[in-house]
Amino acid sequence: MSSRLSIFAGLAVLFIANVGLAQAVYYYPDRPITMPKGTSQASVNLFVDLQKGFEGEAFGVGSGLVNDRANGLVFRAGVLKNFELGMSLAFHYTMSDGAKYRPQSSTGKVEDIRDPEKFAGPEGNGVRRLAGWPTTYGNGSSHLNPLYLYARYAFLDQLGLEFGLLVPTDPCDGLNRPGFRLGVPVKYVIFPGLLSIHARPDLLITFASVSDHWNSPESTVLLTFYADAGITFSLLGLFLDVSVAYGTDVYPYHKGHVPMTFLLGYTFSPYVDLYAGFTLANMIPKDGKPADARNLTLGINVRY
Repeated sequence: MSSRLSIFAGLAVLFIANVGLAQAVYYYPDRPITMPKGTSQASVNLFVDLQKGFEGEAFGVGSGLVNDRANGLVFRAGVLKNFELGMSLAFHYTMSDGAKYRPQSSTGKVEDIRDPEKFAGPEGNGVRRLAGWPTTYGNGSSHLNPLYLYARYAFLDQLGLEFGLLVPTDPCDGLNRPGFRLGVPVKYVIFPGLLSIHARPDLLITFASVSDHWNSPESTVLLTFYADAGITFSLLGLFLDVSVAYGTDVYPYHKGHVPMTFLLGYTFSPYVDLYAGFTLANMIPKDGKPADARNLTLGINVRY
C-alpha cells in the first residue's frame, strides 16, 4: 500500500513541477496561435532529403515538417494583441542539375514525356510539397524558394485566421506558382504544460501562365486543399509532437498525398527550443512503399 502511495505521490510531484516549469519557460504545448504583442521569434530549419536510393540528394535551409507553412529562415513578431506578422525564405541545394528531377520530352511533344531521370520525389513526377504548395526544382543546383509573407489573427485562444502570400523566387517555367494561402489554425490545450492538440485546414489559390509548350502548367488557376492535425506532449522541457496531414489539388484534380511527422525537441529556457523532425512525405504513394519518401529536419527557435 505504501509503495502505491509513493508512486502516486511521485507522479503528483512530477505533474506539479512540470506545470511550474511550463509557466516559467513558456512551454511548448501552451504556445498561443499568435506571438504575444511585443515578442518576436527567429527560427532556422536545416533539411535533408532521405528518399530511398537518393539519400542526401537535396539539403539546405528548409523544412519537411507537415505543419510548417513558413520554413527555412523564419521571422515572426507579435505586432499587436492577437496579431502576428511573419516571413520566411528557404534554400535547397541539390547534388545534380534540377532538370534531371523533372519530366522530360526528347521531341518536345506531350506524347513523348518521360519520367524524371532521377530523384522523382514523393509523387513520382518531380513535384514536392511545402505544406500543400507544389514546388519543382529549377535548373542548376541552388534553389532559393519560396518567399512566404503572412499575417495571422487569433479570434479566440483556440481559433485564428492566416492570410499568406507565396512568392516563388524561382518560377521554373511557371511550375512554381505565385498565389495565396488562407488557413484556419485551431489549438486546444488539454492539460497546461503537458498536452495539447492542434489542427489547421488551408486553401491555396495559385496562378500560372498556360501555353502550348509540352511542359506548360495544366491550368491558369490551381486550387489546393491541405490540412494537418496533431498532438503535442511535453514533460520537463522535453516535447513530442506527432502530426499527420492530407493534401490534394482540387482543381485540376490530382491524387492526394498523406505526409506524417514525428517531432522531438527540448525547451532550454524561456527563449530557446531545439528540435528534430522525421517526416514520411507520402504514405499513399502511387509507386513504391510509404517509407520511401522521407526527410529529416533540424531546427532552433530563439525568442526575444
